[in-house]
Amino acid sequence: MPFIHIVLLPVKADAPQELVDQVVSELNQLKSHIQFVVSSRCGRTVTQRGKQYTHALVVELEKSEQLSAYANHPAHQDALQKIKQIVSEETLAIDFDAVH
Repeated sequence: MPFIHIVLLPVKADAPQELVDQVVSELNQLKSHIQFVVSSRCGRTVTQRGKQYTHALVVELEKSEQLSAYANHPAHQDALQKIKQIVSEETLAIDFDAVH
């Protein structure tokens, strides 16, 4: 059963745009670095409904058992270190099994 990992990112207003763009690009390319990632999408919100959360990441894994391996994968760890440089506070994550 597919597994969905969603992360909301409160990017700092003064974060360098070049670094933000780099992080978004890397998050969008996670599939090419992590074999069991089915898809990854990251982008900036286009409405004000996200409150302090300006960006979102949606990752689809093949199954829930892969979440730990995903979290510990070097590509994810590298992205995580860059995310910490641009966020103003903690991120918010939610994970669920996708039922079709």
